[in-house]
Amino acid sequence: MGKMMEGMMGGMGQGCCGGAGTELYPLMMSLSSMSPEQRLQVQRLSAARIGEGKALVQLGQQRLFAAIASGDHKVAAEAMQQLRDGLGRIGSGAAAHKVLAEGTRPQATAMRWFKGEMNLGPVGDGESGMASERLSLMHIIAMALLVGFAIAMITMYFFKMRRTASLFGRIEAGSEKPPPGAAPALGGTLAPNGPNRPDTGTLPVVPGDPAQKVGSARPPAPMASPSSEDASPSLPNAKWHGLLRVIQIIAETPTVKTIRLGPAADAATLPFTFLPGQFLNVAFFIGGARMNRSYSISSSPTQRAYLDLTVKREPRGAVSRHIDDLLREGDELEASGPMGRFTFTGAEANSIVLVSGGVGITPMMSISRYLTEQSWPHDIFFIYAGRSPADFIFASDLGLLERRNPRLHVAVIMEHPEGSNWLGLTGRLSMAVLSQVVPDITSRRVHMCGPPVMMDAVRSLLLELKVPAEQIKTEDFGTTAPVPGAGSNRFAAAATGPLVNFSESGKSAKIHVDQTLLELSEELNIGIEFSCRVGTCGICKVKLTAGEVDMAIDDALDAGDKENGIVLACQAKPRGPITVEA
Repeated sequence: MGKMMEGMMGGMGQGCCGGAGTELYPLMMSLSSMSPEQRLQVQRLSAARIGEGKALVQLGQQRLFAAIASGDHKVAAEAMQQLRDGLGRIGSGAAAHKVLAEGTRPQATAMRWFKGEMNLGPVGDGESGMASERLSLMHIIAMALLVGFAIAMITMYFFKMRRTASLFGRIEAGSEKPPPGAAPALGGTLAPNGPNRPDTGTLPVVPGDPAQKVGSARPPAPMASPSSEDASPSLPNAKWHGLLRVIQIIAETPTVKTIRLGPAADAATLPFTFLPGQFLNVAFFIGGARMNRSYSISSSPTQRAYLDLTVKREPRGAVSRHIDDLLREGDELEASGPMGRFTFTGAEANSIVLVSGGVGITPMMSISRYLTEQSWPHDIFFIYAGRSPADFIFASDLGLLERRNPRLHVAVIMEHPEGSNWLGLTGRLSMAVLSQVVPDITSRRVHMCGPPVMMDAVRSLLLELKVPAEQIKTEDFGTTAPVPGAGSNRFAAAATGPLVNFSESGKSAKIHVDQTLLELSEELNIGIEFSCRVGTCGICKVKLTAGEVDMAIDDALDAGDKENGIVLACQAKPRGPITVEA
């Protein structure tokens, strides 16, 4: 009989609870009393069981709310089972702790728990106190979860009704104009929303069945050719300019914070749309000076109530230190954009490799979140290189995203894991690592974002692996301005280039060979605003009224800018005498 019960309880531990449950109750069934060593073993196993139960309850709750928001009944049922399994682990672990605290017989406790789980009838009178206490604990936890679930459902219903009323109001009005500078709505239908992502806007849907859920066994839909750049949706209008309000500040690591920005006015949605991988230009007034910076958006475009900018504190960075030390919830920031062509919506290729280092992870998170929410039916290889586990930005978010999306393959490598319990890859990215984590890498599109030194090294590795150069996309708008005085010998000789007239300031001078308009304006103390200095942020736009210039990069200019003679001062190099409005 004892062996039969032990087998049943061991199997039951595997089926519903797993982990420590495969050993805890068979062990207790075999003990009439406990030695100090056996008490220590039971204590360890029961603590592990309770810990696993808590983790299951938390994960089940997250999955349940996400499934309700997206209407995925299958995942909701699985989440409910996770909640039940987690509560079972907590209850059985608590019963084992009771044995240790009160000194009751282990066999009696194991038999009582087994009968309760199998609904085999009431336990004896002598055991009623413990049974009622165990059930009381279970009931309290279950009731708390049900109350939380009910509140969440009521809140979701309220906001959906409010959204519906707003939409009907727009339809009836008919002639209401969009906000000033707002980008046109992108085509397609909204993807299934993830947790805390209300249905408040429209975005392009990547090819494939929009009803297909993540992890579905349905065959993937046909995709566009990997080399088809024309398949990408058109970029949103980048001419929006206005104020955004800080609604939350989230500490990611000791040196990195996410700034959550929402509409400054009393509005439900952002006054513009953006694509995954784009960035925003933000202006700060520090010590009486205006300073512009460009930050990648780390949130998904399907989230229309807010966007996230993730910023690292730099020891000598005036703006990043201002953000870290002084920025508070409720502050308003002047912003413009969105900008950038470092985008990926799933239409550009049938697989994607995202390589990032440090805070360069931010656009990769936006892309990965968006593709996951769209149930993109192709492989995403997410490679992150960090300095140490303590500096791992979005560690928990990326883990949750990986569990949601079986197509997302994450590889993280730490250069200095010393003093931590890091068990993953260590060192620096190498050809061996890239080949190991990304099969057939030569046939895939690769996006890179991180420190310039890292990107140069990884680009060399990719080219050695025979990845075509046209398949490698980089984002390096974060390049900092040169330090005053640095490289002063570069333009030490007399200028021999064409004459440049700055009409608004009334200044003119000959330009040096290979010098840009922005560099000449800095010599003459002409205040042309700038941020990236690499031709992508668009802050240094000026109007060319006479003459012609060459620009190596003009990503920040749209067709309208070019027709109106707008040039980028950080890129413009005169072919002959020119005049600009600055």
